[in-house]
Amino acid sequence: MNSFLKQAGKKLVAFIGATPIMDECNFRFQQIWHLKKNNQYKQTLKRFVLPTDRALFNTFQIDYKRYYEDGMLAAQEMLGWGKINTINSTIILDWGCGTGRVIRHIPDLKKDSICYGADIDCTTIQWCRKAIDSVYFDCIEQEILTYPSNYFHLVYGISVLTHISHTATQYWLIELKRVLEPNGIAIISTHGTHYFHQLSQEQKKQLLQEGAISNANKQAGSRSKTTYHEASHFKKILEDHFNIIEFWDGHQFPQKMGGQDCWIIRKK
Repeated sequence: MNSFLKQAGKKLVAFIGATPIMDECNFRFQQIWHLKKNNQYKQTLKRFVLPTDRALFNTFQIDYKRYYEDGMLAAQEMLGWGKINTINSTIILDWGCGTGRVIRHIPDLKKDSICYGADIDCTTIQWCRKAIDSVYFDCIEQEILTYPSNYFHLVYGISVLTHISHTATQYWLIELKRVLEPNGIAIISTHGTHYFHQLSQEQKKQLLQEGAISNANKQAGSRSKTTYHEASHFKKILEDHFNIIEFWDGHQFPQKMGGQDCWIIRKK
């Protein structure tokens, strides 16, 4: 009954067009809730430019401490999981970089790295170019990565396939494979079993039948655009292009990627 009421509520909100209003209320609530803590933490950061609250809300959360410290931790993990610390010169791409939360830390952690960030939000990319001078940033237009083939040692996409229609998954995996050097490594995350409780029974049935499902929001990259992947189905798609090095089920290992399934894969 609770699940039915929740789904009915979502349909009603969509019908009356109240989602933008609810998003705005959520934004203002988070902004006020974190205001004092954010102002105090901001004083501890020297020469570190923070994104606007609106940009943080759209890509992460309005929490300056988590933006900085979680970004640093994720950068350390990407380097470790990417198994590239022994490579002298490393070329790295943050696919779906948003406000540069992770990639901005990597040049300091690996001095000989050449770092890129790419995102479909060109306004955010413009901010990144002005605020973060140690990384090259590019806007993704016409669903193409503007990089040569066989270029990157490591590409990672944190919570990117989770906000792209499942029908585009195959395309983007091929594009990531193209820009990776032979034996290059990619790290990606998907919404797996840890998030299936968000689906109705009908949606779960469709997910099990088709292997993936996206909600009705049509704007790719939007925080309200959500895609879910069933792990065994996604594994079969990956194996056409990559060897799977590691897989962490988000429900069993929520500390790895905040509950998302985490895949470390190597280009064949």
